[in-house]
Amino acid sequence: MSEQVSPCCGYEYTDNEDGPSYCCGAKISEDGLCIECFEHTNPEEGYVCDNCLDIFEEPVSTYEYEEKQYEDYQENKMDQDRLDRN
Repeated sequence: MSEQVSPCCGYEYTDNEDGPSYCCGAKISEDGLCIECFEHTNPEEGYVCDNCLDIFEEPVSTYEYEEKQYEDYQENKMDQDRLDRN
């Protein structure tokens, strides 16, 4: 079975238990308060990419990530070929 990776970079990831607040995206104090708006809050749901720190909902398999990267490459190549012909 394929390893699960982040969809943005294909890197390892962690859950977002200690991440930014759902309300403002700011840090959460030890008391569970957002340091921006001082409301009781929870971290954003999802996972955090260890490379770019983007938050995402679901990891993907390495196969899915590599397939998406290849499709994007092919699409960019076709776009460049069209531009070069004009």
